[in-house]
Amino acid sequence: MKDLIQAHKRLISTVKEQMGFSDYGMYWLAFIEGGLSIWLLERIFFHWLKF
Repeated sequence: MKDLIQAHKRLISTVKEQMGFSDYGMYWLAFIEGGLSIWLLERIFFHWLKF
């Protein structure tokens, strides 16, 4: 599990450096990504599958 956590930290650090984001920018990116994911799941389950 420690290896997975370290790999994730390295990935986040790499993306942050490549995109030139601050910690605050990364928080906003995660927020927007989460919102879009929830919106997409909502569209799939409640509009296309008619739950």
